[in-house]
Parts: sequence; C-alpha cells; structure tokens
Amino acid sequence: MIYFQTHEIEAWINEDAPLIDLTSHLLDINDQPALLTVRSRHKTTLTLMEEAARIFELLGAKVLIQLPSGKGVNAEEIILQVSGRADALHRGWKVAMNLLEYFCGIATQTSQMVEQVAKISDIPLLVTRKHLPGLKKPMIKAILSGGAHPHRLGLSETILVFENHLNIIGGREKLAQKISAMKVTACEKKIAIECDNLDQALQAAKAGTDLIQFDKVEVNQLASWVKQLKMQYPLLTIIIAGGIHTQ
Repeated sequence: MIYFQTHEIEAWINEDAPLIDLTSHLLDINDQPALLTVRSRHKTTLTLMEEAARIFELLGAKVLIQLPSGKGVNAEEIILQVSGRADALHRGWKVAMNLLEYFCGIATQTSQMVEQVAKISDIPLLVTRKHLPGLKKPMIKAILSGGAHPHRLGLSETILVFENHLNIIGGREKLAQKISAMKVTACEKKIAIECDNLDQALQAAKAGTDLIQFDKVEVNQLASWVKQLKMQYPLLTIIIAGGIHTQ
C-alpha cells in the first residue's frame, strides 16, 4: 500500500491552519474535550483512512474508530471517530473530510468499474498516469483501494510510443529499426505502441512490439481486431484505453 511520510501529512494540516484556528481561539473552546464522528453519506469504498486518522493523531487527538482503506461501507456507517481537545478536532476536521470526500469518491467509482468489468471477464482494470499534479500518491492509493491497478506510474517506468513520437522519428516505417535498438538497451522492459487501427497494429506487431494499445475504439470493432492479431501473434499483449466509464 502507498506510504505517506509524516511531513506530507503535516503539510496538509499546515496548509489549512498555518498558525491557529482563529474561530476556536476567539470562542475560547481550545482545551474543551470533544468527540468527532465521521459517517458515510452513501454506499462507499473507503480510502486514505489511515492518513485521515493520522491527521488527528498528529494534532494530539485519540483515534477511537478507524475503518481500513479498501473496505466497502453502507450509508450512515461510522467510518472514523476521534476524541481530544476541541481546537485539535476543528483544526483537523476539514483537512480530513476533504481528503476522504475526494478520494473515497475516486475509490468508489473505481470499485464500481471493477465490478462491471468482472461481470464480463477476468480482465484487470488499469489506471493511467492522468493524475492531478502533486496528488499522485493519494490518487494511486484511491484506485488501489477500489481494486484497480496502476498502468503507468510515470514516464520513467515504461516504454509507450505515441503518434507524436512517431512523427518525430520519421513515421511508423521506422518502428522496426527503433524497436530492435530499444530491446537491446532496455532488455528488461516491454515495448508498447499505441495504434488507431488494425493495419497500424499489424505493422507494429511485425516490427517486434510486445504490446499494442488501442485508444477509443468501439467494442465490436476491437473484438474483430483482437481476434485477427492473436491469430498471427499469439504472444502479443493488447490493452484497451480511452472511453472507459461506468454505465
């Protein structure tokens, strides 16, 4: 599971309240004991629960109930409960709630998509690197909690050739030469080529690619293309990307 360092969580707290909670201070409720209970409004797949609890622990509160990330809960179920000074609970409250509301939403949507895919076939649901800048770690934890897997964590991890790369190297006719050279240098990596149609896919497979990625292609058309590709290149891996959503 994704690990968050203490300084990362402290930065979330400091961003919202860098000095004091002015409202609690002026109301003179700082040291009064309080209890904070968090419930889910809807049927939800939980994520970032450990980090939400850690927010309150760093502020000196005591965690009484904390359900784990990845757990599915029903509406109105208690997912987190903490006790402590009123100023500590108010200081951590909105930070933790924003964290849970946004990322539990991602985890829940992911879980729904995983369930729909599982009804059709044993196909893994992969998530690309289209994360919001600065939020990769919580977004990856959210999709993991929802049952999906990361496809590309970043440009340094995998080799995926897009149309813009092909435009620069001189077109798809250069693929065979480039793939051969890349396989020598990056011998432990698989090479993927994004294709728009069957002819491009057959050309890339002939050039020696390990993986074809089709983007935003209609399902019935894909079924025909995959069948033809697998007949000629049975070891070829095929990924379907784009236009994937819950109904």
